[in-house]
Amino acid sequence: MISNTEKNSDEMSDESIFLGAPFKCRLSFYGRGQNASAPTLVNNKTNLRKGDLFVINLNDDGVQKLVMQVDEERPGSSANPEILIDESIKRTFSVISFMRNYHTIQKVAVKEKFALYLVEMQVKEQYLSRGDMWRFSRKLINTNVYLKKLFDIYGMRATVYGLWVDAAPYRVSSGYITKDTKIVFRSLSACCTIFLQMSKEMWDFDHHGDTYYEKAVDGFLADLFTRWKLMSCQHDVTMTLFSRVFYDAKSFEDFPERLRGDINRDYRGRFYEDFYRVIYQNERYDDWSPRLAKIKQVLVNYKEELLTYHKRKLPKVEADKMPNGIISCAADGNFLETLNLSSSVIERHFIDQPFDRLGQMSLVITPGAGVFEVERELTNMTKQRVLDNGIGSDLVCLGEQPLFAVPLFKFFKENPNTADDYQIPHWMNLSYYHRSTAPSCFPSYIPRLPFDKNRIKGGMLEVKNIMNSIPEDAFTKPLHVSMEEYDDQVFRTHTKSLTKDNCPDKSIKNENRISRRRHITIDPICAQSIEEEDSLHEQNGMLIVRNNTQLMSEFQDNPRLFNANIKDDISLSTSHGGLSSSVINSVQFYNTFNPSHQILFSNPQSFSRVAKSADTYFLSSSIFARIQARPKALINPFAPASIRIPMVPGRRRWAHTFPMGPNKLPWHFHHLRQTEGTTKHGMSVGISTCAHLVLPGTSKRLVNGAISKRTRQHIKIRNDSSSRRKRIISPSNYEIKRNLSERKDSCTDDSRTNIIGNTRKKSGTDGLIKSSTSKREKKEAIIWGPTGVEPWSASMITGIDWKSLTIPASLPTTFDVAPSAEELQRDYTHNSYTLIHAIPPQNELDRKKKHIQNGSMNNDKIPPCDNMERQKITFDELIDQRLSQGFQMIVEIPCYIHQKMIESIRRAGYKHTEYNRLLSIGRMYHTLSLVIEENQSQDTVVIYVQQHKPQNVFLPKPVHYKYRFQCPDSSDYDPAYYVLQLESLESFAWNLVDNVVGNHGTGDHKLSDLVKYWHTRLILMPASKDYTIRNIESGQTKCDSREEMSHEDFFLYVEHFVRFLFMLNKLGRVPTGSNECIRRPLDPLTGKKRTDPPKRQGKNLIPTQMFQLANIMSGDINSINSLLNLFQDEQQGLLFVKDSALPERTFIAIEAIWWSIEHGDDVENEQIAMILFQFLFTNGYIRHFTNKENSFRFGFFLYYIVTEKTKTFCLESNDYVEVEFHQTQTYIPSMDYLGFGECKPMRLLPKLIDNPQSKPQKQRSTSNGINYSSLSNTNNSKTQTSSMALKRDCNVDVDPKHISDRREWATAHYHSFYNPHCLFELEIRWLVATSCILGDLIIQWSQRTGTILGSNQVAFHLIPIPCDPFSEFDALRGPIYIKINSSCLRGKLAHLPEKNQIRRINIFQELILKRYGFILNACVSYKNENIYYVHISGGMLVYIISDVYNVHYNRQTTRIISNGITADNQLSPLDCGFYWCWNFCLGKKWRSLQTGEEKYQDIMLADFRAFCDNDNNRLVNFWNEANDMANKKMTEKEQESCNED
Repeated sequence: MISNTEKNSDEMSDESIFLGAPFKCRLSFYGRGQNASAPTLVNNKTNLRKGDLFVINLNDDGVQKLVMQVDEERPGSSANPEILIDESIKRTFSVISFMRNYHTIQKVAVKEKFALYLVEMQVKEQYLSRGDMWRFSRKLINTNVYLKKLFDIYGMRATVYGLWVDAAPYRVSSGYITKDTKIVFRSLSACCTIFLQMSKEMWDFDHHGDTYYEKAVDGFLADLFTRWKLMSCQHDVTMTLFSRVFYDAKSFEDFPERLRGDINRDYRGRFYEDFYRVIYQNERYDDWSPRLAKIKQVLVNYKEELLTYHKRKLPKVEADKMPNGIISCAADGNFLETLNLSSSVIERHFIDQPFDRLGQMSLVITPGAGVFEVERELTNMTKQRVLDNGIGSDLVCLGEQPLFAVPLFKFFKENPNTADDYQIPHWMNLSYYHRSTAPSCFPSYIPRLPFDKNRIKGGMLEVKNIMNSIPEDAFTKPLHVSMEEYDDQVFRTHTKSLTKDNCPDKSIKNENRISRRRHITIDPICAQSIEEEDSLHEQNGMLIVRNNTQLMSEFQDNPRLFNANIKDDISLSTSHGGLSSSVINSVQFYNTFNPSHQILFSNPQSFSRVAKSADTYFLSSSIFARIQARPKALINPFAPASIRIPMVPGRRRWAHTFPMGPNKLPWHFHHLRQTEGTTKHGMSVGISTCAHLVLPGTSKRLVNGAISKRTRQHIKIRNDSSSRRKRIISPSNYEIKRNLSERKDSCTDDSRTNIIGNTRKKSGTDGLIKSSTSKREKKEAIIWGPTGVEPWSASMITGIDWKSLTIPASLPTTFDVAPSAEELQRDYTHNSYTLIHAIPPQNELDRKKKHIQNGSMNNDKIPPCDNMERQKITFDELIDQRLSQGFQMIVEIPCYIHQKMIESIRRAGYKHTEYNRLLSIGRMYHTLSLVIEENQSQDTVVIYVQQHKPQNVFLPKPVHYKYRFQCPDSSDYDPAYYVLQLESLESFAWNLVDNVVGNHGTGDHKLSDLVKYWHTRLILMPASKDYTIRNIESGQTKCDSREEMSHEDFFLYVEHFVRFLFMLNKLGRVPTGSNECIRRPLDPLTGKKRTDPPKRQGKNLIPTQMFQLANIMSGDINSINSLLNLFQDEQQGLLFVKDSALPERTFIAIEAIWWSIEHGDDVENEQIAMILFQFLFTNGYIRHFTNKENSFRFGFFLYYIVTEKTKTFCLESNDYVEVEFHQTQTYIPSMDYLGFGECKPMRLLPKLIDNPQSKPQKQRSTSNGINYSSLSNTNNSKTQTSSMALKRDCNVDVDPKHISDRREWATAHYHSFYNPHCLFELEIRWLVATSCILGDLIIQWSQRTGTILGSNQVAFHLIPIPCDPFSEFDALRGPIYIKINSSCLRGKLAHLPEKNQIRRINIFQELILKRYGFILNACVSYKNENIYYVHISGGMLVYIISDVYNVHYNRQTTRIISNGITADNQLSPLDCGFYWCWNFCLGKKWRSLQTGEEKYQDIMLADFRAFCDNDNNRLVNFWNEANDMANKKMTEKEQESCNED
């Protein structure tokens, strides 16, 4: 919409904004589809041309207007002017005026008058990397947008959610995007991690009479889930309860021995344990409200279950000695540890990347007031991790907002004599929840400490006046005043003017000087060196020292101890001129006679004159020391207006997420400030003048300044606290029609101008903070607030930021903080390197442009790409990678950085261009420059990269964190540990990433573990005909009733797998259009040739031509030529495949083998056919298409017949998936009963080979003397040292439809071998690929996999699984331990040696899994890799806890799970079990009839637990069945051996 305020402020008439006279035009509506809005079309009867901006008057009075842009001109048959616009506009702006045929149109002359400051895009069920967001945003520059407009750019789909103009308190409905417009992406389908702190306050009552856990569930969570449902959110939610339990113990000996290793001890000597309970793990529901009942049920029983957990689990003798525990308060809880665990998960976001989730949100709900006692180093590490990862951290407090600054961290202090040390974490988004359904007896909130209204009316609550209204000497309490009187003195109203009499030091102070009060920690024990620095001069301060007689005597003896250990982030000093005359006369100063330091200290006798309050000495500001060291800043939370926090880059990471309010400050919607008198009237007038605007959430316009009822309801739901008296919705420090010079805050006009950059003339300087070397600019650059520019106000009330909690924003791609020239020179190191890469060929770019234009239905002529444009594509890809991995782009490069960059380029011998970018993450800065080299080739690009890294890198010590964890569907709090550590961004090898990107992952620059690449893992699962989910859910089929795979199905799956790979490789047949496949001509049972082999079309009337193998193997040239001609026969020859990159006469190896069996008289089986083709391969008659294979492989491999035309063919790149078939020449059973009888695990599958990259591991022996490691690989005949690779790589054609404007590439890392009894794994890895395009491609693979046999038959289904299935590296996920009741089986194992007992029961575990429909993960595996099983539905994964099948005892894992413990506290070798894990990657898009829903998975887990617990004697019955089958198989084997003899 058009803003009249803009026209008034700039004093421009309509004639200067619009071009020409208004004219009447007919509006028509049409649709294009669901993915994107239709372009705006005009006919040639109007005066509008492509790219023109015009305004439509929606009603007769011209109040409501809509800004549109011409996308295309088309000749029309109508004689009158006509404009065609998208039909969704009718639904978005539901006004009656659209029913008219003609509307008034005005052509815009000055597009910048309709420029937008912020555009919010809404994304649902799609993943966009931040590099993708940058590409998306660049396409929107110089375009028009309106509310709910749909975009489909390069496969990325987004909807316009909010439009904001600069310095305005409203959301508009349309506007124009310029290069300075900020674009923010908000997600309706984010990964939300909700933590609920279950501290002891949860069971207290609030002032409304509700317990806090009821307030959390029935209040906050109910409101949150309601908003999610109204917004149609599809968030991926993990909900965790966390608590800290303190134990009443004096030493570790008070605990049972088995628990002593799990107990922690804090700095006060208290013993504690941290508990985490996950209620929901990666769940996705359309409506979360029905889940509130389960959450509340867990919370009701939580306290008792937690405090009695150990006593219930321990034996009675040990349980009686267990100390009693109490749940900690919120301040003493494990708050920072929880945030670190969440950060550890989010840091690995590029692993298991879902294609339907965007954004990360970490929400902590606490019953406290936002105050936490924390450890300093852990706080710094947590802050750095949150900022580096771009995590949206929200803290919702259920308690009342205190009167001091929050959130507030109080640091641990080892020495009780030191003062309390605080920090205000600006990197957290704080909210306070107040229920909107408060009882009628509490109509309004009554403050605990009422302010004097005289101060409020007089403007005394402004930042500038709130502290200056109290005289300096008010903080020096007289000795005779009591503590209560002193508090009254602090908060007493001072209405009289501050004169020289009552504030004598004011006469000496500079008028522009801002008063400060700072707390200084004093620690007389550990002395530190003090250096001299005069960067800042403080005239006011407050020193706090604990009341300690010994300490005072030490001070009297040696005053140096008093200020020898002052720590602060900002250097402080005391100016002699700033002291009041009264203080100077009453306090004597001593010089310490240190020649290098001037340390001032008061007369020891003056201690008798200072006041004491609450065992604390408050010393006047005169007792300051002039110091040089970089001490640690102490914050007085009771005087936040005087706090000055340095403007570091981390404070502005999220600055471009917020719209800019009318006072040039970011608009925080949940910050409510009191407005009275003139300010309130000004707001009313301001809203009435904007009555033509469409307000947020409604299309109703304002009439005479009155907000509609619907709008009031919308405002009420956004802020539950809005019902308080005399408070309205307002951004930070809401002021209407007030110039910067009239502002009453802590900054001058110049400082605000420097910080915000409020003029539009300087492009890209919005919010840019330009550092300077002058002391004044340094001083002005340290402002209060979460974004670094918001002034603190005592009248502010913090509500709930529902917008952030409902549709969380992704980290913006733009930034506005750069180091000063002095800091860059002093604190940073500089290094540079040059990249020289080949650029994409001209024809490739022209082809992509043509495809993109055809998709947009644009008939304009395509200009050819010039050389600089081709170079810029590679240049942009390097920027894309940095943005995707957390960097932010500084839009306008400061002059001093630009000059230094140019000088470095010239010294390197290059010529600079206009393409330069400055990016930042943390304290690290990268500059990328597209440069020109002398004698540079036309097909190369030269990019000069400069890195600025801090000299002093912050690397805190890793924290080895011990805690207890309970996952969903588990009843145990299993002990676990995780290493909390900060990732060093400075040590990341960006030159490797740049070379991989520039070379497109080819040659020596391939994806490696040193490069953070995205990857997702897929598996191909067989679909069962009889063992179906529908039958199990209905009760017709038991869960443990999957039968052995038949001989016929075994070989059918091999044929179906060939079809799958044929589809995956996008191959075609010769002739084109044929979908025939060669079938296996052997009988499944006997393995001999079929008497009636399946015929191909047209072959029934033609006799089969045969060949003699003996003649060919003898080397007869005529016979070989006849065979090659038979291969190429159109009727009976091989079925050749066709692809643009493959040579002619290319065939599939397994199909050639089956063909030779059918046509060879003496070729009886696949082994003989392999001999034939190995002979042809060795003699050069056939070749592999890469010409790199040294043998003929049995499986899906592509070979071609060598002809004169193709004898020199060689394809360098590997673009095809090729798989070798393992043990498919003869049938092998899945249920190995013979191995069970002979106690030979893994007799058939998997085949174990040595890992050439592994190191020998130490053997682990248990206390009972059994060496488990020696049992890992008992089948020596199946193990071998081989150089075979278990996995292969090939390139993936990510963009076959040419949707993107760049070269997209990815790599497939897949299993080299396949067997029908095992799953097939395919892992996609990528760096330069649009996630939406790749995600659509994988979904297409999954859909086509289910239809390769037609609509009625399903052979396979393709689904994702986790790369870390059993959470070895995930702190917030864990498997479920399911124990087998082996006591009922011990009698049946008594006759076996102890070694065979373990083997047999482990083989029995494998038989149980296969009976339940679980499939082995690989048919060939390394010896040191874990073996696990995936259910045929894909929803469950199981891991056998055994050193026979797995080597987890030899590996250090992050999770420790409870195992079977005997009465003497020893691990029993027969107490075995399983790890059960849910497939959290199986989202809604992947669900089908083969996967089932949540109900089916719950049925499976319950039945599996009952089976393992020998419910109804089921476990023993199955053992007897397996034993009978084993005896039968062993008898058959003996008979066969006798017959052979």
